Amino acid sequence: MAKQQVSLYIDDSSISVLATRGRQPEKWGVVALDRGLVKEGVVQDQQTVAAKIKELWRSSRILRRKVTVGVSGLNCLYQMLLLPELPENLRGEAISREAAHSLGIPLEGVYLSWQVLSAEHGQMKVYLTVMPKDKVDSVVSTLKLAGLRPMAMDVKPLCLARMSNEPRAVIADTCQDSMDIVVLGEGIPEVVRSLQVAPDMTPSERIAVLRSELERSVSFYNAAHMDKPIDLTVPILVSGDLAGQESEKASLAGPRERPVRNLESPLVELEGFDPGKYATCIGLALKEVLLTEPGAVAYSVVNFNALPEIYQTRKKPLSEVLWVPTVLVGVVIIGMGIWGIVYLKAGNASLEEQQQNINEAITQQAVTQNDLTALEGQVTTAEAPAAGLQSLLNSLDDSRDLLKEDLDTVYDYAAETGVSLDSVSSGSKGFAVTGSADTEDQILKYYGRLLYDSGRFQTVMITSITTGGEGLQFSMVLSG
Repeated sequence: MAKQQVSLYIDDSSISVLATRGRQPEKWGVVALDRGLVKEGVVQDQQTVAAKIKELWRSSRILRRKVTVGVSGLNCLYQMLLLPELPENLRGEAISREAAHSLGIPLEGVYLSWQVLSAEHGQMKVYLTVMPKDKVDSVVSTLKLAGLRPMAMDVKPLCLARMSNEPRAVIADTCQDSMDIVVLGEGIPEVVRSLQVAPDMTPSERIAVLRSELERSVSFYNAAHMDKPIDLTVPILVSGDLAGQESEKASLAGPRERPVRNLESPLVELEGFDPGKYATCIGLALKEVLLTEPGAVAYSVVNFNALPEIYQTRKKPLSEVLWVPTVLVGVVIIGMGIWGIVYLKAGNASLEEQQQNINEAITQQAVTQNDLTALEGQVTTAEAPAAGLQSLLNSLDDSRDLLKEDLDTVYDYAAETGVSLDSVSSGSKGFAVTGSADTEDQILKYYGRLLYDSGRFQTVMITSITTGGEGLQFSMVLSG
């Protein structure tokens, strides 16, 4: 059964939340915000907004504290970059440099999120999103004040694009304080515009601005794609406040009657649930669904975690997973060593005392050579347990060193291949390893390194690979 996913979106006028399980909506709610608490997506009063979130959690009866959060698209930038194909460890720096050059902005005040859409013929096509730091930082801080833990983040326009059931569409969303436009071409949100709306603007003025911006966005796209423009067969998909306003919605068709319809929800229909009011939350919920649901079709290929790395939950490396059992093993080995030393000292002292007594007896009784030889045999027999204990200690030292080297190999190769280990246990047949990875390729690389490069394991068997949580879960058995 799919796990519950909680999606939260904060804009200038309201906070909305949606709890889903797969494509099934379970709980939802909206709470209004007073003007000025949030401005252009930046939380101005974190304590008050956090209290509003707590109120929303209580009224919606949601228990889960891990959330996927959406932020406003206002003051965000989007860019398609074409770069030489590079190894993964060099891509971040190269993309940052290209972003600073092509956008002409200082990077100190922004967060970059990106996804490699394709890599072929020595070139990479990269989709880049730039978000203001003050917006992201204020939202994350507010969530923490509310007792929530952000696991992933996305921007509203990209969430709207993910809801599309068409690979080519023009998406328009309106709410009280802003409007968003996305031109989706071949599954890529190529033109994205988010506009602030003046609070005193009349409905007719809002529609006029929206029509003008739609025409401008389509013209901009067509100028860059003259071989395959957005023609009149490509629909306008509407969400937000406009979805229920039939006359205003129809006016967007223009004189040449471009098809206009509501942005359809990919979730299961449920009485009382109005998907038009939760479009951004639905797009957030789809982030997980499209990655884990067998056969799911994504009409927008852009799906990355925009939550900055400094806020992402760090998976525990092997060194942290094993530190308690390692310490316990070390304590046991040290304890056995101390016990052995004490035992040997006591045994040696006893032997010395026996030898002294024997020598005195020889002196006093003038024993024969045969008697002396017999006594020496008894001494040798008495020394045997001490030699056995010393051998045991040496064997324990060797076993400890081998165990440490095996664990170092398992941990080091996991770090090198990007695999996160959840548990490692050792037994008579070898090691049992469980962990997670973002891709199957990482798991196979880890398998290859352990089997062919380590020289420590004769057999490495992948016993399972399953999809769940935030990636792929796997288990392995190492022996030899």
